[in-house]
Amino acid sequence: MSITFSENHESSLVAFESGESLASLRDPRGEALKWVYSLGAIPTSHVVVVGLGSGFHIAALADVDPGLKISVVESRESLIPVFRSQFPDLQDRVEIIVIQNVQDIYKGEFFQEILDNRSYVLSFKECWGQNVQFFSEVFAGLTGRSVESVKYHFEEFSINMKALYLEQNKLLSIKDVIPVVEASVVPENKKQIFRILGELVK
Repeated sequence: MSITFSENHESSLVAFESGESLASLRDPRGEALKWVYSLGAIPTSHVVVVGLGSGFHIAALADVDPGLKISVVESRESLIPVFRSQFPDLQDRVEIIVIQNVQDIYKGEFFQEILDNRSYVLSFKECWGQNVQFFSEVFAGLTGRSVESVKYHFEEFSINMKALYLEQNKLLSIKDVIPVVEASVVPENKKQIFRILGELVK
């Protein structure tokens, strides 16, 4: 997938992937602000954004909440230098994590930091371009709604995920995992926690 850049009427560089723009060519800043305002109040001091694209949504997020720490998960490394040069004031505020496959999420300390900080995970699908499937899987993993991330969380409960076949490419809900918990050897009081959660999402 080839990444190219085009300068718009405001002299801003907009990224394209295989001819598809990764932000609004006409008004990338307006599009980004609209997205940020649609989020409402951010409940944490750290957000993880899935997808860098042209980066206007990251800049808008940083502008609207100057105290927010921002991490971005991206696979297309060629986007990063242009983002850094177009938004130099964000150098120290925005961390970019490059991954090439979804399993990379669980390697290193990044995923554990997300859990420890209770980071808010956001997606800006307009910048996903040709990588919708990949970024959807990344989003599912980071939000604890993929089979892999559920396995990761269940290890501390000694729950064997083989107890139930779960679809790999589906966003899981508590309803999907309750049968796994019920079939496990987890103590009854811990099973009850999952049952209560299941009742809450009816």
